[in-house]
Amino acid sequence: MNYATPKEAALITRRHPETVTQALRLGELCGTQRKKNGRWLIGMDCLDAWVRGTACAHKGAGWVAA
Repeated sequence: MNYATPKEAALITRRHPETVTQALRLGELCGTQRKKNGRWLIGMDCLDAWVRGTACAHKGAGWVAA
């Protein structure tokens, strides 16, 4: 799986980086952090689902947003 940082995700989706980061914090966009307050990594499938306005494939399978 390929991953993107919030800055890269913002470029891909043509949104502001803070919009992407806020979506991660609110759990609207699935992402992961290796440690608390670490950098976010977003799976490309999750990013695609967020843009489409649908849930990620894994979100219903016990996924907990970081």
